[in-house]
Formats: sequence, structure tokens, C-alpha cells
Amino acid sequence: MSRISADECKHMDMEWYGVDRQGNIAVFCSGGEGNLPEFVCENEERADELIAHFDKFEKITSSIIIFPKTKIGRAEQIARDFSDKGLYYFDADDGTKLGVCTFHEYYTKHSAPQNPLKYELLPKHVREILKHNFMEIEDFSLVDTIHVKHAYI
Repeated sequence: MSRISADECKHMDMEWYGVDRQGNIAVFCSGGEGNLPEFVCENEERADELIAHFDKFEKITSSIIIFPKTKIGRAEQIARDFSDKGLYYFDADDGTKLGVCTFHEYYTKHSAPQNPLKYELLPKHVREILKHNFMEIEDFSLVDTIHVKHAYI
């Protein structure tokens, strides 16, 4: 088990996953700037396994695109691809400036699934990996931004 170092956090565009109290799953993209929680930094292999699993996941629903209409094209397609898999999608870039990434200590919701994927419906081996990633969020559907405490601050 290798830990993600503080230096790696500054340069790594990390895709990581969290689970809310309702069992909904969200993917967060750090852009090399967004805060990474302790449960991500403590085990790089676990984070990589989750990425590999969800990359293989098929479309199970439709997406609701939330971010401003000025952010179109590739960014919108990435958001749609994640939420079509049943995942809420949050990004460290708030999407407010066309062509300019604006990063914050919080993540902004860019898309949501019509029918969210639930933790309890995942295969057991995936639940075993993801069980470390529960967050103090009641329901991803009810929030637009999520502040994440950085593992190294």
C-alpha cells in the first residue's frame, strides 16, 4: 500500500470516488489543484482500483448537465460520461470562466444521473474497496458544492 504524497497531490489530476449517507456515489476530479481527502491519499492502489472499475462501467441512465452553458464540448461530454454510469460528477474547476480553469477548495457539481447508482448494488469486491470512501454528506443530489478537507492541510 503506497501513500499519495503531498507533492504528488499538487501535480496529479486525480479522479476519486465518494459515497454519501444515502449510498449514492460521486466521482470528483481534482485537476491537480483540488483538495484530496485522507481516504484517497492513504492508499494509491485502492484509488487506482476504483478508477479501473468505474472506467469499465456501462451506461445505465441519462445525465442531467448542470454547469454553465458556456462550458461546452469536451468538458460536457466528460460530465455526461460519468453521470450516464449513475455517478454524480463534481469538479475542482467551478466552470464559471470559458477556457479558464478556476479551482477552489470545494468541488462543484457539473452533472447528476437521472437514476443514481447505489453502493449496495455494486459487486462485493468493489464495495470492499469503496467502503473507506464514505463522506459526511447526506445526499449528493441536494448539494451544489462540497468542501473537501485536504489530507495535508
